[in-house]
Amino acid sequence: MQQIHHYDIAIIGAGAVGMACAIALAQRQYRVLLLDQQSKPDRQGMIDRLSVRDARVYAMNLPSIELLTQIGVWQKVVRKADYTQMQVWAKDGKGELLFAEDNLLPKTLGSMIEPSVLDMALWERAVEPEVAQYLTLVYEAKLAAQGIDVGKEVSFLYHALGETHRVACRLLIGADGRQSQVRQMMGIQVNRLDYHQKAICCAIKTTCPHQHTARQIMLPTGTLAMLPMADLTQADKACWHSIVWTLPTVMADEYLALSEVQLMQQLAIAMNDELGEISQIESIASFALSAQMAQAYTVNQMVLIGDAAHGVHPLAGQGLNLGFFDVLALLDELDKVAKRGVPLHQQALNAYQRACMAHHGVMMHSFSMINFAFTAQFAQSGLLPWVRSEMMDWLSKQKPIVRFLNHKANAR
Repeated sequence: MQQIHHYDIAIIGAGAVGMACAIALAQRQYRVLLLDQQSKPDRQGMIDRLSVRDARVYAMNLPSIELLTQIGVWQKVVRKADYTQMQVWAKDGKGELLFAEDNLLPKTLGSMIEPSVLDMALWERAVEPEVAQYLTLVYEAKLAAQGIDVGKEVSFLYHALGETHRVACRLLIGADGRQSQVRQMMGIQVNRLDYHQKAICCAIKTTCPHQHTARQIMLPTGTLAMLPMADLTQADKACWHSIVWTLPTVMADEYLALSEVQLMQQLAIAMNDELGEISQIESIASFALSAQMAQAYTVNQMVLIGDAAHGVHPLAGQGLNLGFFDVLALLDELDKVAKRGVPLHQQALNAYQRACMAHHGVMMHSFSMINFAFTAQFAQSGLLPWVRSEMMDWLSKQKPIVRFLNHKANAR
């Protein structure tokens, strides 16, 4: 008979959300198995990744930073760009939303961090003895097609390095991305919204420094985010920015076919010289935009977190923060169960589902509505552009509302 490997919790997917969840659980002395399809990372390979700029950055809010600090990861971040204010304005209107330090807002609103930097910090923490004694990391692992069996425990098979292993655990967590195999095995359907847009992302150097400010222009074609990047060398002088430029798919493909010089010219026009001249461009990439929400987050001692459960428009930079929101909410419920000294029960997982689905549903639809208000064809005609401009101008002067919006962006 095949040997059964017993764990308290198994997590499928070692991305940022799955890895952070695994470390947090290992700190609580749960015996955790973390499986991922990717090859096992090596330190030199990660160091090599750090020597170049990523095309994108994560806009980490304060609760996410607090979580990473609590689990000993944030202390290992080798470079980041704190931002102290955010500016949002429409190119065709008046008024701007400015989130900045005052006597009621935090001095630092968050930090921009490159994926390679976060991956390195998470991996370094995961292999430290304090964590590794409770956390088993298996790479190049794939769930077997036989599916998942649920009884007193959740059991499944996985293949790794030519061998098949049987696992039994009290809780199975799916953190395996938008195309989640765990979600499919759980039989959960997904509601999707295709924006028919594509984001062009890149790193650019401008003549003007970022001044620790995250900027976003609302254009008729989509949003254009200019996000501060950490200096890679002393010569950078805070002049590098991560660009996330949302465009209709056809237009984005046309721009991606241009030379680097031509793309820089189009980007300069869209930016309206907001940061001066663009002198360099690196790491050009793109991705199609859609939103999705799983119709349930939990079934029979199994839960979904991160992109396996939801995906939102990137205009507010909240994708990873919502995944860390899941981790915090799940940890809350597990801590409550542990404090009472009772076995994990479905009611606790249902409480996690209620907290996250309500929060994420509001966020997803809000982002979709904002995107629609600026990019829909009818939104460019008649009185609507004027009304939109007047509303943003009015909203920019309502400090209590601005503080409320900042609070929601850092909701825990």
